[in-house]
Amino acid sequence: MKKERLQNSISGSVFTLPVCSVITILLLLAPFADVAGTLQSIPFWGQLSIVALTTYVMIELNNRNTLLRIRSRMVSSVWLVIIGAVAHVCHTTTPPSLLPFLNGSLDMALLCTLFMAISFSQLFRTYQHRDCVVCTFHYALFLGITSIFLPHSVVFLPMFLWHQTAFLRSTTLRTFCASLIGFFFPWFFIVAWCMVTDNYQPILTWYADLTGYVLLAESNYTSLSLQQIASWSLVSLLGIVGSVHYLSTSYNDKIQVRMFFYIFVIQFFAIDAFVALQPQHFNSWMPLLVLHSSPIIAHFFALTRSWFTNFLFMLSMMAVVALAYVNIFMEAVPFTLKP
Repeated sequence: MKKERLQNSISGSVFTLPVCSVITILLLLAPFADVAGTLQSIPFWGQLSIVALTTYVMIELNNRNTLLRIRSRMVSSVWLVIIGAVAHVCHTTTPPSLLPFLNGSLDMALLCTLFMAISFSQLFRTYQHRDCVVCTFHYALFLGITSIFLPHSVVFLPMFLWHQTAFLRSTTLRTFCASLIGFFFPWFFIVAWCMVTDNYQPILTWYADLTGYVLLAESNYTSLSLQQIASWSLVSLLGIVGSVHYLSTSYNDKIQVRMFFYIFVIQFFAIDAFVALQPQHFNSWMPLLVLHSSPIIAHFFALTRSWFTNFLFMLSMMAVVALAYVNIFMEAVPFTLKP
């Protein structure tokens, strides 16, 4: 009989998700001196609501697709703890140029993360269903909404079409057309509104954001703080370790689950590479990196039992606690590439 270690006890406990939920709420509240005033503010409740909705989608994603071979809430728990630790260094309330009426009342990066989680839930429902036009339309619809907030996220549409073809085996001419219609559906309203108001500047601004970038410029990295670099490094390291472990042990999972995790791994490395090449977009893309790495990290810690992984689990918990403290209570320290 295999020995149950601390990581396995926490992974299988029914109290893990409630405890992580309370911890995340406290982490989101911690930076505010006036707690009573914060509890009455729309931005705080907006941020908390988006995190809660994303958590619910992740729970449903795990339950519907049996991402873990054991009864566990680690996928949603990992998402909660890490996003609570890094939310304050990737907070962005600047409304997109196409939706200026949002006036900064919501965290745009977290909102995009919610849309991406919903897209995944719909994408996975197309597995080997060649007549899944509705689900294809829905995942493309939320990708299209995400592209309004994050111009560079347009690359997700061809990636999802590739996933649907290579891994999910559900692409037909009808589903391909449904994906295009779904993606451009929200854009019909944007373009129509610009035509009615005779103001095309928001679309031109969106296009400038899409095409105007400089790769690997030193100024892009020096615009980050050490806290942001530390947050990105920790999530990337845990995601890479989890990805390597999964690729070496994927034969233990069913083929369907294996295909889902291959998608997570590809998406994780793509987003991680984008953050490395475009660090000036750190605030917008870091929550997406956390979302895509959470199932990979959860799978690694929930389904391993060695003394080394147990040690790594405890080390990771201490690292997240230290990261949360540094991000919340310490003043941002500029990052520099020069001694």
